[in-house]
Amino acid sequence: MISEVQLPDYYQLLGVQPGMTQKEIDLAYQKLISKFDSSEGQPDSVDQPTLKERIEMAQEAYDTLSNKQKREAYDAVVEVKKGHVDSGEIKISKSGPLKFLRIKENARRPRHQNVYQDFFGFSEKPFDLTPDPKYLYLSPKHKEVLAHLVYGLQENNGFLKIIGEVGTGKTMICRSFLRELRSDFNIAYIFNPCINALELLQTINTELGIPGKSKSKKKLVDVLNRFLLEERAKGHRVVVIIDEAQDLEPKVLEQLRLLSNLETDTEKLIQIVLIGQPELDKVLAKEGLRQLRQRITIQWELLALNLEETRGYIQHRLNVALGKGKVRFSRQAVETVYRYSRGIPRMINVVADRTLLIAFTQSTKKITPKIVQLAVSDIGNLAPLESWADKFWKLVLPSGLAAGLLFFAVNFFALPDYNKNAPGGKDIPALIQENPIDLSAPGQLVPRLSAPSSMVIHPAPLASSLVEIFPKTETVNTESYTLQRRIPSNGPLSILYPEKLVTYLSSLTLVESKLEAVKWILQAWNLNIGNLQSLTEADLEIIEEDYQLSSFEVNGTLARLKNLNYPAFLEIALPNAQGTKYLALVSIQGDTGVFGSVDKIEMPLSIIDSLWTRKAIILWKDFENLPESLGIGYRGKEAIWLQKNLRLLGYFQGREAPLYGPKTVQAMMKLQRNHSIKDDGIFNTDSKLLLYNLLQIYSTPKLVLH
Repeated sequence: MISEVQLPDYYQLLGVQPGMTQKEIDLAYQKLISKFDSSEGQPDSVDQPTLKERIEMAQEAYDTLSNKQKREAYDAVVEVKKGHVDSGEIKISKSGPLKFLRIKENARRPRHQNVYQDFFGFSEKPFDLTPDPKYLYLSPKHKEVLAHLVYGLQENNGFLKIIGEVGTGKTMICRSFLRELRSDFNIAYIFNPCINALELLQTINTELGIPGKSKSKKKLVDVLNRFLLEERAKGHRVVVIIDEAQDLEPKVLEQLRLLSNLETDTEKLIQIVLIGQPELDKVLAKEGLRQLRQRITIQWELLALNLEETRGYIQHRLNVALGKGKVRFSRQAVETVYRYSRGIPRMINVVADRTLLIAFTQSTKKITPKIVQLAVSDIGNLAPLESWADKFWKLVLPSGLAAGLLFFAVNFFALPDYNKNAPGGKDIPALIQENPIDLSAPGQLVPRLSAPSSMVIHPAPLASSLVEIFPKTETVNTESYTLQRRIPSNGPLSILYPEKLVTYLSSLTLVESKLEAVKWILQAWNLNIGNLQSLTEADLEIIEEDYQLSSFEVNGTLARLKNLNYPAFLEIALPNAQGTKYLALVSIQGDTGVFGSVDKIEMPLSIIDSLWTRKAIILWKDFENLPESLGIGYRGKEAIWLQKNLRLLGYFQGREAPLYGPKTVQAMMKLQRNHSIKDDGIFNTDSKLLLYNLLQIYSTPKLVLH
């Protein structure tokens, strides 16, 4: 019987109406959850549900209304309670509302959400296209975008811009970003930017819960301005987030710029976040929007995943769907998914979902490249990433053939006939017969004929890393013809194209590239550790212990590395499953970087942009052996040491004391903010690196050369 179950009103709980869109449900859920973190969300008496119980009810309501089948089942139960449907069609267990709901075959809801769900043992469909925040995979790229958004709002910057290709996870990031915000934020989330300037103002006011039906822009702005001043007086912040912002008309963008003029004498009253596709940059590049471009203080691009991140993304979604250990994608299968999805999360979902379906039809839980290929063929119209072999056949080979034909034509039509112009009027065979080469001395080539200097041709070296093949001396050692695999060049090696860097690093194993990079970092620290050429991986731990060096992993950008100002190892992901390598970033001057591997390499910083995974490792030294982190309330001599050095840098004022108090926190936050690191006021590892580097009394290598 339906009456046996206490069925809550999920629509009323979330504050939405039947027929609302998924985005509206998401926004209502985010607003409801944010209230649970504030005092107004606490129960007034012990008879009311606890905070945990209310969060569970909200999650149950969100999960039910966000799933099409679950919502249909819920609506069917509501209809039965109203007496509109025969209750014999529906059965509900007593274990809990809707969690074990079953509908007979003649009801509307199918028995299974997904045909392969039971076969693989998933709790739900792992590669669904609906952006679900619990499936968010925080790759280094996503972490950086999320950090920039949170930091931008904490700093009360006026405009923030996030761009990314279709399917890279912008909406997912946005939803997770909303969950990160504290309860003192009021959010106006606009997901339909195809509106005019008046409709924009109306939508913003409505989303913020203030009158928004007026057709006068002035009245709407006046109402909004009063609201902003009231919220600022309460210590609240107001944020307008516009998704798919590339569809905004220039006039609407200009209206947004005018809204950003709402401010007090000291701060902005409203912050605006633009999230869109790369076409947004083209829209903002218009001459009439140059004022808006200047107000965008923080901007970031969300890139596609690399191969290793794709592997982690697939495993993460399987784990969330409780599929850990129940299905396995082989490494080659993941590489195939990556090639055809190009690392775009939405396309990874499409390919992986179809792959699981085909694996289900074949009754196998091991995903092979063959199964992925079948899925790709089934989907159709998916072009894979080009391999280096593909590029060779398309570019290098035709160029080589053209060069060969050109050489043949020049040789045949333009070059003189040396047979006729040979010394003494004799042809080449005759000269060879009269002047044989003496081969009596092994390993030497002693020509008896001294040709005129005009005929001596010295071939150009094949590469800067190779010794001169034809010396100018008359005696040539045949051992010099043996080309070793990796011979360091005498001078810097210049690389101008990513393909050349890929070719260079592909000849090294992962361990070899790491050891070669380590040598350059140790040299930057001026460490005398004997013969660096014989360095092994086992020696690294000894070096770290003997010289008190520690490693600090950074997931970030070149800008962050410049701020920390230390040489670093960069993790490089070569395309087409060629593996991961390491490259030392030794110094930066302008837009050019000096890198270290087998050779000293000079190349534009833009070369590594498409290959660097955004993971870097810094070797650093804790000269004072300080605690792992210092924060407010810490007592000890280390606090006095920190205050004195902050004073030297112009950040701390007042009297030193063995207490990490509010003044120390404020000084540390200023230091962190001025160097674009997280301004939490805690003296942790990245702040230590920064402080040691800024103080002249400590000998640290510098990354940026001025």
